[in-house]
Amino acid sequence: MKRFAIYSLVILPLVAGSCKKFLNKEYESSFTQDYIYSNEEDARKAVNAVYALFNQDAFTSRVSNNFTGNSDIEVGSVGASPDNSRRDIWSFEATDANADLLTVFNNAYSAINRANDCIEGITNSPLYKAGNATMKQLLGEAATLRAYWYYLLVNHWGDVPFKTTSTKSGDNFYLPRTGRDTILAFLIDDLRKAEEGMQWASDLDFGIERINREFVLGMIARLSLMRGGYWLYPDMQMRRKSDYLNYYKIANDYCKKLIESKPHTLNTDFKKIFHNECQGVTPLNDDVLYEVAFQPGFGDVGWCNGVKVDAGTHAYGSGSNYLSLPPSYYYSFDTLDKRLEVTCSIIFYDGTLLETPTAVTSIAPGKWNRLWLKTAPGSASAKGTGINWPLMRYSDVLLMLAETENEINNGPTGTAKDALAMVRRRAFATEHWGEKVDNYIAALAGKEGFFEAIVNERAWEFGGECLRKYDLARWNIYGRKLADAIQALTDMGADAYGAGPGDYTNLPDYLYYKKNDKTAVFYTKYSKPAVALPVVDVPNKGDNPDGYIRVNWLRSLRNTTTEGPADFILRTWRGYKDNAGTEPVRYILPLHSSVITNSQGVLKNDGYGY
Repeated sequence: MKRFAIYSLVILPLVAGSCKKFLNKEYESSFTQDYIYSNEEDARKAVNAVYALFNQDAFTSRVSNNFTGNSDIEVGSVGASPDNSRRDIWSFEATDANADLLTVFNNAYSAINRANDCIEGITNSPLYKAGNATMKQLLGEAATLRAYWYYLLVNHWGDVPFKTTSTKSGDNFYLPRTGRDTILAFLIDDLRKAEEGMQWASDLDFGIERINREFVLGMIARLSLMRGGYWLYPDMQMRRKSDYLNYYKIANDYCKKLIESKPHTLNTDFKKIFHNECQGVTPLNDDVLYEVAFQPGFGDVGWCNGVKVDAGTHAYGSGSNYLSLPPSYYYSFDTLDKRLEVTCSIIFYDGTLLETPTAVTSIAPGKWNRLWLKTAPGSASAKGTGINWPLMRYSDVLLMLAETENEINNGPTGTAKDALAMVRRRAFATEHWGEKVDNYIAALAGKEGFFEAIVNERAWEFGGECLRKYDLARWNIYGRKLADAIQALTDMGADAYGAGPGDYTNLPDYLYYKKNDKTAVFYTKYSKPAVALPVVDVPNKGDNPDGYIRVNWLRSLRNTTTEGPADFILRTWRGYKDNAGTEPVRYILPLHSSVITNSQGVLKNDGYGY
C-alpha cells in the first residue's frame, strides 16, 4: 500500500509563518476559510498540515518516546549530574530552563491551533452542512489530532491552557490553565460526536496511516481511562475524581463498540507487526489501528528507539537506543513468551554488522531495526528511517476492555478473561495454552489479582511502545513500580556476587556466546550454565570453536568498590527518593521559563515542588 504521504505535500499556500506565542495566530492563509473548505481537496490539505507536526523533532525524537524513558520498563541513560537535557526528564529533575520542554509545548499548541482552524472551517462549510462524507471524515481526523496533542500535554503538564476555537486577531492569547477533568471530558464528548461520521481504515485510501474510526473508538477509551484515573496534583498528592466509574463505563462501551462493530484479528506472528512497519507494509483489520506515517528521510524510529547499529562501511547507517529496557523487565518475562525475544534485544550490530552483546544496562527495544528496511538508506544515514510509529494496537483495546470489566464489576467477568486470553494466546505456542493461558487466568485471585495481571500484561505486550508511564500514573502505582525495579536490580547485582538475598542466584552473572559468522550464539541467556564452560580471549573477528567469549552481565549491576548498587541504578530514577515507593512520583513537568514570561503573569510554575 502506498504510504500516506502527509509530510511531502505542498501546503505553503495554506500555511506560512511561525509561532511566537503558544496561543498566537501562527499562520495567515492566502485564501479565505470559505474558499479552502469549499472543496474536498483543499480541506484535506489543511488537515494534512496538522498531521505534518508529527514530523517535527518535538514528536519524533522527544514526546513520542524520549519523554517516557522513566518507567519501570523503559529508561534513559542518565548522566552523573543534571544537564538540562532530556536526561533530566528521565530522572525527574527537569527545570524550567530545559529547552526540550519548550520545543514540545510549542509544537503541541501549533498542532492544536491548526486543528482548531480546520474544525471551524469544516463545520462552517456548505459541503459539511450538506452531509458530505469526506468532510465528516476530515472533521473527525482534525478533532482526533487535537485530542491527541491535548492528551500529551495533560499527561506531561497537568492542567494547561485550553482553547478549542480558531484564533483570530483580538483574541485573548494569554489563557490560564484549565483543569484536566474539564479538558478530557470535552475531548471525550467531542470524539463521541465525531466517530460515527468517520470511516473504517479498510474504506480509506491510506488505511491505518490515516486516522480512522477504529482508532477514534480506541482513543475515546484511552482518554476515558485517563479521565477516570489518578492524577498528580500541585500539592504532590495523587487523587481521582469521584465520578471515575462513569468514565470506566465509557471506556468499556467504546471498546465493546469497536470489537462488535469492526472486529480485528491479532497477527499470530508478534514480530511481524513491527517488521511490517520497517518494511512499509500496512495490513488492514490486523493489530495496528493507526500508525504515524513517515516517508523515507523522515521519522526517527530505528534511530533513537530500536536496535543499535554502529556506523561503518555497510549501507544501513547508524542508529542507537536512547530508550533502553532494564534487566528487571527482561527477566520478568516467561521464557516461553514469544514477545520476549521480539521486545528485548541483547545484541547490537557493530560497524561490520557483526552481532555483539549489549551491556546489561543497554538492552534495546527490539521491535524496530533499520536492517529490516526494504531499501538500505545508505552508510551516512541516521535519522529519517521512514519507519512508522504505532499509536494504538488492537491488543490495547482488548486489555482496556479486560481492565474496565474488572473495575466496573468489582472482579473479572467472562468477557474480561476472554479478552486477556486472546492477548496471551498470541504470546505462547498452542501447546502451552493450557498452562500459560487457561490455568494462568483461572488462578488469578479476584479483582486485585486480575488487575495485577493486566498491569503485567500491558508491560509485556507494549514494551518499547512508550505507553507505560501514562499507565503507571493513572493507576497510582508509579512509585511502587519504580521502587520494585530499583530493588530488583540491586538484588540482581548483589546475587551475581553471592552477596544478595538469593532471589536471583540462578540468573546469569556472565553471558557466554560464540560467533557464528556474523551471528552471536548464546549458550544461555536466562540462567547460569549448568557446567563450567571453556572461555577464550575475545578475538576481533572470526569464529571461536574451542571456547566461549564471556562478558559481564548482571555483575555490572553492582559497584564492587562501594559494595552497593551500580551507578546505572543510582542515576536512572535519581529524582525519585522514596525507596519504599509510597510517595507520588513527580512526573508533571514545569512550564518553560519563556512560557511563563510570555504569559504576562497569567501562568506560573506553582506546586509540584517547582
